Amino acid sequence: MRYGTYRQQGLLIGSGAVEAAIRQLIQQRLKLSGQRWTLQGAQQIANLRIAKKSGNLDQVLNLICNHV
Repeated sequence: MRYGTYRQQGLLIGSGAVEAAIRQLIQQRLKLSGQRWTLQGAQQIANLRIAKKSGNLDQVLNLICNHV
C-alpha cells in the first residue's frame, strides 16, 4: 500500500476512523440503558443505521416493503 501517496491525498489509512464510526453508528444505539439485543436484532439495527448514514435508507426500505 502506498501510505505516503494516500496521506497526501487526504485519505484515512488507519483503523481509528473506522473504530470511531462503529462507536457512533452502532455502540451508541445498542448500549442504551436497559437495552437487550439478540445477535440477529443487533445486526438488523446496524444494517438500518448504516443505510441511513450512507443515504441509502429510502432504497433499503423500498426493497423491504416490496418483498413483504
